[in-house]
Amino acid sequence: MQQGRNAVYRTALFGLFVLLLTIGIISAPQLARLVSASSTPSNEVMTGTYFDHTVIIIMEDHGIVDVCAQNPPPCSSANGAPYMASIANGYAIGSQYLGINHFSEANYKALIGGDTFGCSNNGCPPVSNPNLVDRLESAGLTWKGYLENQNLASGCDTTYHEPYTPEHNPFVGFTDILNNPARCSKVVLANPNTCTVTDCALVNDLNSASAPNLMWLTPNNCNNMHGFTGICPSSVPTGDNYLKSLVPNILNSQTFTAQRSALFIVFDEGNGYCPLNGSSEDCVYAVWAGPLAKTSYATSNLYNHYSWTRTIEENWNLASLTSNDANAKVMTEFFKSTTPPVLLSTSFTYSPTSPQTSQQVSFTASASGGTGPYNFTWTFGDGAAGTGTIVYHTYSTAGSYNVLLTAKDSSPSPQTASSQQAITVTSPPPPPPSLTASFTASLSNPVVEQTISFTGSASGGTSPYSYSWNFGDSSTGSGSPVSHVYQTAGVYTVVLTVTDTAGHVASASNTVTVTSPLSASFTYSPSNPAPLTNVQFTATTTGGTGPYGYSWDFGDGTTGTGASASHLYLLPGTYTVTLTVVDANGLTTTASTTVTVAISLGL
Repeated sequence: MQQGRNAVYRTALFGLFVLLLTIGIISAPQLARLVSASSTPSNEVMTGTYFDHTVIIIMEDHGIVDVCAQNPPPCSSANGAPYMASIANGYAIGSQYLGINHFSEANYKALIGGDTFGCSNNGCPPVSNPNLVDRLESAGLTWKGYLENQNLASGCDTTYHEPYTPEHNPFVGFTDILNNPARCSKVVLANPNTCTVTDCALVNDLNSASAPNLMWLTPNNCNNMHGFTGICPSSVPTGDNYLKSLVPNILNSQTFTAQRSALFIVFDEGNGYCPLNGSSEDCVYAVWAGPLAKTSYATSNLYNHYSWTRTIEENWNLASLTSNDANAKVMTEFFKSTTPPVLLSTSFTYSPTSPQTSQQVSFTASASGGTGPYNFTWTFGDGAAGTGTIVYHTYSTAGSYNVLLTAKDSSPSPQTASSQQAITVTSPPPPPPSLTASFTASLSNPVVEQTISFTGSASGGTSPYSYSWNFGDSSTGSGSPVSHVYQTAGVYTVVLTVTDTAGHVASASNTVTVTSPLSASFTYSPSNPAPLTNVQFTATTTGGTGPYGYSWDFGDGTTGTGASASHLYLLPGTYTVTLTVVDANGLTTTASTTVTVAISLGL
């Protein structure tokens, strides 16, 4: 019954969404996300509306007329940027995309923060406001920054060392990134010395299986056309050659050829001129490229840096940061409207995971994407083959075998996908050696009420082992080590029984001799000594474990040792004599008495 109600609910909800779309309250991308959200678990990360991965490259300080020599289309190469012109003319360019501010740092803050935060120069302090990194991570999305010529292999570099300047690094402008080592570790050097291609850190990630969702690239002040006195000029051809060496590797990467990916190239600010209308608007070169971007497309619609921010938010259904990006125009028109096919993928599991020869192995296939039902074929690496979702196979010889699963879907133009794993088959191990048991005791001659620890050990058999004890005084225990206290002196037979996981049993026994508690006393002679008379002290010890150590305190500040000791008192008086005895196990006992020393009157 509940299932029926849910179906009715979904039908009604979808009808409402379609009505809202028809009357213009929501857009088609918003409708797609709402429908997806109504049936997608909240902890599932949705793919983007326009792309699943994006790269943004920020160039510097040139207006669109500096690059294209005119208002596109077309973008002319007359000013020395033939490659940038070819990208603009081959993909999608906006002829009225505006910078926000005439200071670089303010534009970088605006792009990932949705505001300039009052930054009216370079060298502005970091702000604590929310930013795109917060939004991306909250949605389970990934990001990474690539900074040319920063001093750190990974980290937030706030130092000035041309051709790197921190005002072109947006991540150091926000305290919750700058002060977060985990986030700073995602800001990496784009062009380490080991690179064999331009900005290999980015290109390598794009050719890996774990490319971030958002990738930000800041070129150095030579490659981005900014220039720096004494190092490099502000040169359009330099920037064009740089992009010519980089962009093809981006567009031909695994992420761009096999996944839904888009590249955005934009300048932070221009020269305060817009050739579209001859105004002082700061129109800059802004191009979307890649397999998802429209081709040979140009628009004169008004956009700015907040439009890029809003496009990122709209793509992944992220909350806006400020009213600037909330009210900005989304760059929907730059992208193709076709829905990409769902690619077929397949994988398999096998059990047991560590098979032995002559043991049956179960293989289970699964597939997603494409159109079901699926057909599965197997090769097991030893010349045998099979078909079906669940198959069984037995290997006769130990070794490593490459198992290949091939899946084929049922679409009109069938897709195929494969998955391969290496499976290691071993020979059965020889039977374990016979189980043996032994144990040790912490004390060889314990006394009554002294704690003794027993530690068992086992070898052979099949671990893990269990330990049970009989202490010989009707008490038992389990585990290893165990502790026990004997209450009565005597000789006890301690028995350890060890059981392994296969049920095999072994035992060991030893005797433990428990003695009475350590006790001491002493006598002295004469019983009424006078000053300067030799007094002989004699100790008596019972219990404990010999040999014993004896120490004396004669009560007048002097001491002695040994079972028998003599002492002369110089002055009359009453003295407390203390005997301390230590046995072989370190147990201690004392005995004390008073000795009166008096002058004999001779009567």
